Amino acid sequence: MKALIVYASWFGHNRSIARQIAAELDDRDVIADCIPITKVSAHDLAEYDLLVLGTYTHVGRASRRMRKLCEAVPQQLFDHLAVALFGTNVVQNQQPGGTTGVDDLEACLLGRGCDLALVPLRIELPADQALRSSKALGPADLRQVKEFAADLWEASVPAPLI
Repeated sequence: MKALIVYASWFGHNRSIARQIAAELDDRDVIADCIPITKVSAHDLAEYDLLVLGTYTHVGRASRRMRKLCEAVPQQLFDHLAVALFGTNVVQNQQPGGTTGVDDLEACLLGRGCDLALVPLRIELPADQALRSSKALGPADLRQVKEFAADLWEASVPAPLI
């Protein structure tokens, strides 16, 4: 199985999460490529079985490039491509009932008929830590990422034929 983890990251949090997901999948014998959104196009997705997209939240939206990628994925890829989402948002900037970047991507993909492999991972960053480097991810956040990667592997790896 081959996975592509694409991330949009301003301060390194999503890059850190993407790399940890890739490492966890690698430990489970999945070939995992981890690439920033600036270096990926929809045409790069055909060789993968699993696509994991990660974004920050800016004014309740996902990265513009990430949204464009979601809109550009050829419809026929959804037939064989498992898709999952993760993202970060700053707690202080989130309005009650407000949307996050993950919500934005999820709505785009669901609107295109793509079913997600599992519930998206959402990491909330306290405002005082959001502008710090990825080292601001705490042990609880890192544990969530590890559990997400394990669930992702379980949800997307085909069962062996008996």
